[in-house]
Amino acid sequence: MKKSLELKESRSGLVDTLEAIKNTAEGESRNLNEAETIEVDNTLASIDELDVQIKRTEKMEAELRTAAAVSGSTIATPNTDKDLGKFTFQGAIRAAYTGKVDGIYKEMHEEAVNESRYTGNAVKGFGIPSSILTRAWSTASTNSETTMSFTEQLEKNLVLAQAGANTYFGINDMKFPVFSGISSTWVSEDGTSGAVSSAGDLSAVTLTPKKLISVVNMTSESMMQNPSLEGALTRQMATQVAASLEYALLDTGDVSNAPESIFADAAAGPTGVTAADFVQLETDVLGAGVNREGARMAYLLDMDAYKTAKTLAQVSSVSPIWDNADRRLNGYYAFQSGNVAASGTASKGHALFGDFSKVHIAQFGGLDILFDPYTNAASGLPRMVVTSLVDGDAVQNTTAFYKLIEA
Repeated sequence: MKKSLELKESRSGLVDTLEAIKNTAEGESRNLNEAETIEVDNTLASIDELDVQIKRTEKMEAELRTAAAVSGSTIATPNTDKDLGKFTFQGAIRAAYTGKVDGIYKEMHEEAVNESRYTGNAVKGFGIPSSILTRAWSTASTNSETTMSFTEQLEKNLVLAQAGANTYFGINDMKFPVFSGISSTWVSEDGTSGAVSSAGDLSAVTLTPKKLISVVNMTSESMMQNPSLEGALTRQMATQVAASLEYALLDTGDVSNAPESIFADAAAGPTGVTAADFVQLETDVLGAGVNREGARMAYLLDMDAYKTAKTLAQVSSVSPIWDNADRRLNGYYAFQSGNVAASGTASKGHALFGDFSKVHIAQFGGLDILFDPYTNAASGLPRMVVTSLVDGDAVQNTTAFYKLIEA
């Protein structure tokens, strides 16, 4: 059975194939011919199949690492056969703080340094590789209790993932093919009449590492004497990374040095927050040609739109459009987040509707932990500075998403 990294390499090769076909056609100033169109369709199908395999394999690898954390056993991982059961997040923090790096911590730091060569971001402090981030942490000295891994916590806290976005962890640069589809034309039997069908356009969206810095004020006591630090720190760090990433992806405008906002790039829809406006928002997306087969259609709402939606009626005094039991709005799953249009006008509703299968979110490599002993020197609180590399984007954004901004 292939490991997740091998599957990702195979996927990258398929994307390269698509790019080569596209470049050939563009170089000859023509549309895709019949043979190329068939090859593109087959390659896209293979990429979809690999995406499913990668997701399944990553989950299985994470489960095996969780089992190792509980039993203290040694298991093979995508990157190493080392005994990860001896590695703790608390120990990594101590290594970063004291500068004393040996044993399993030295090996994992070196692995993180090697990973950083692919992401183009050198490790400046103590490096934690991606193989550690997918491992559950022990929360008790008996190893009888575990908490979710950093990547599991990250995915759990991403509202976009709940809405249907694709997530990828521990990767390098990743390209996602965008194929606009093919138009067809009927022709005579001998092919002498009827226009030749035009081929769809092939392009790609590339996710690349964008640096996110998180700062935590620590105490020497908390680093050295707190056995519950493992779960608490991974949970808080993952929560903060998720919040920062979604703030950038869902705000009304682009954040400097961050991923581009999906909300800002979405097509403009209705300017009211009525039942008719929500129906219009859905009609806009479906009318733009979104293929409902395989789509993950959902709403993301800010608090004002959420409050209004829960009290709306489709017809006066009849049948509310909000379903509390299934958390659906007009039949579609709906999620509330304070990051939706966070910089938008207060007391005005904002909503995003579309196909969230078009959204891709990636976390690259591992983490880089660096201690700053100077900023808070007077108070005796060293600052822990953690660097993570993330990105997110939506393919076919202007047709896959429409936004509602209350006037």
